[in-house]
Amino acid sequence: MIETQLQGTKIMRMVKMAAFGWWLFCLGFETGRAGPAIEIPNPEFDFGLTCQRAQIAHTFWIKSIGDDTLRITRIEPGCGCTKAPLQDSTLGPGDSTALELYFSTGSYRGPVAKRPYLETNIDEEKVMVRIKAELVPEPDTLMPITVSPFNLDVSQFTQKPRRKATFLIQNKSDQDYDLMLVDWSRRHFAVELPPRVRGGETVTGTVVVNEEVIPLEFSQSLTFAISDSAQTRYTVPVTRMVRIKDAGK
Repeated sequence: MIETQLQGTKIMRMVKMAAFGWWLFCLGFETGRAGPAIEIPNPEFDFGLTCQRAQIAHTFWIKSIGDDTLRITRIEPGCGCTKAPLQDSTLGPGDSTALELYFSTGSYRGPVAKRPYLETNIDEEKVMVRIKAELVPEPDTLMPITVSPFNLDVSQFTQKPRRKATFLIQNKSDQDYDLMLVDWSRRHFAVELPPRVRGGETVTGTVVVNEEVIPLEFSQSLTFAISDSAQTRYTVPVTRMVRIKDAGK
């Protein structure tokens, strides 16, 4: 009889403790999201190998995950070579916006890292994103893959729309590599990339400007990786100017 009562008491204690723990969990979940809150799902981006004197770009996505309005009060690019325009600085609960980061490679050489940051109405803590790249003065000397041209131009200078440009990917080794498209500006162009480049082979990649942005100028980039042990990345700048001359003059 006494043993049965003790077992019953233990069970009741366990039930109460479980209920208390669940209450704490729910309270933590609710208070963790109370007020404005921010999330950047992928706060780092690696451009890999790229060329000098060009502009490359990547878009970070910012999410408002709290139950109150998120306001981005300041963006600090970090230096004059980096720009970070924001589509929308005020986000309601559940909203997202794009942070478009542009990096002018200039005469940088070797590994480079930049850490732009955001300030918000949450607290004084800075919210950082990070980009890195390795600037190559002589792209033709790269191994095992070279890209030519390493700075792609889809500019238009005549009335006839120019939408397409190609680049060559040369495998200087005797090993086959898979090619994987990592990032590109979907708003501005589509990319056609062969799935593989065999040892000693040269394949062709193609960029096709989207029809709705034909009248626009832009400086963007595309990034692809190869299937070596380091998953080495290559970023090709893609630039478009529109300078149509009046044939009647």
